This record gives sequence, structure tokens and C-alpha cells, in this order.
Amino acid sequence: MYEMRIGTAATGTDLVWHVVGHDQTSALCGQPLQEASDETDRHCLSCMSVFQELMQQPGRAAAT
Repeated sequence: MYEMRIGTAATGTDLVWHVVGHDQTSALCGQPLQEASDETDRHCLSCMSVFQELMQQPGRAAAT
């Protein structure tokens, strides 16, 4: 299962939504996560690309 969590963008100090695997401490793109109460409409493009690749692999989506 995957979830979305807020963290700092890899390209700066802006906050973005990252994709995180269950029980992981970092995002799919490798960025560390933070507990943030701020909201954002931005998404990490690196995380979204990795997530898309994972979902296209047969059997991979159900295994995580």
C-alpha cells in the first residue's frame, strides 16, 4: 500500500506531496519526510514517475 505524505521538494524548500511505501521513512524519490501541518497542491514528479513505473509492473502493485 502506498500513501501520500508532505515533505520538502528535491529542487528547493517548497513543500510537495511525496509517495511513500508502507512503513518507510523516505519517499520513493529518496527524499526524507517531515511532519508538516502545511498543505500544498504540488506533487513530487520524481515520486509520481517511480509510482507509475511500479504500477505498470505485473503483480508489483498487489505485493506492496
